[in-house]
Amino acid sequence: MGSPVVALACTGLVKRYGRTTVLGGVDLVVERGSVVGLVGPNGSGKTTTLRIAAGLVAADGGSALVDGERAGTTAAKARTGFVPDEPTGLDELTVGEYLGLVRALYRAGPEYDARAGALLAAFRLSGRERSLLGSLSHGLRRASAIVAALALRPALAVVDEASAALDPAASATLRESLRALAGGGGGVLLATQDLEFARETCDSVAVLGGGRIVEHGPVAVLS
Repeated sequence: MGSPVVALACTGLVKRYGRTTVLGGVDLVVERGSVVGLVGPNGSGKTTTLRIAAGLVAADGGSALVDGERAGTTAAKARTGFVPDEPTGLDELTVGEYLGLVRALYRAGPEYDARAGALLAAFRLSGRERSLLGSLSHGLRRASAIVAALALRPALAVVDEASAALDPAASATLRESLRALAGGGGGVLLATQDLEFARETCDSVAVLGGGRIVEHGPVAVLS
């Protein structure tokens, strides 16, 4: 059997924190070969949706399947590359050690190193392999997290606040890298408040408001 054509399928996602409902029933599909953007104001539920898809947060209702596997399971996480908005922790590791750790955790083969090397060069991180993560600027720290995730060539890439802290050149590299991943058969779900980045990168967008998708369609809906 071939790989599922759907990288991510969310059905009726509900998430509550105390008495606050953050997601009130979100339906979302990311097909393999596509880039889907989540846009909306702060507090609309973008990051929560991404964190459920990445298996970092459990939904209180509904379901999320990554490449046919329930989000949060070992099988689903092995198929997911996640880039957080604010990469933190592991400050004592060098960039090279960090990439090595990700490769080991995901049991990636030697092709991971080749892809990571190409991405390091693309994001102008070549020569920074011995730099401590804690010594990097926010933008370079995010670029390192992007390299680590995309070098996995995951079935699903989940990128929060995609272009945040990146300079124009790095934003362009990220756009090209995400399009390349989709072109190779992966699916991408990204959240961004940069509507221009969404227009130039995404195949479709979902607009979140009040924990629900209020509009979903081609990027033209952002005009």
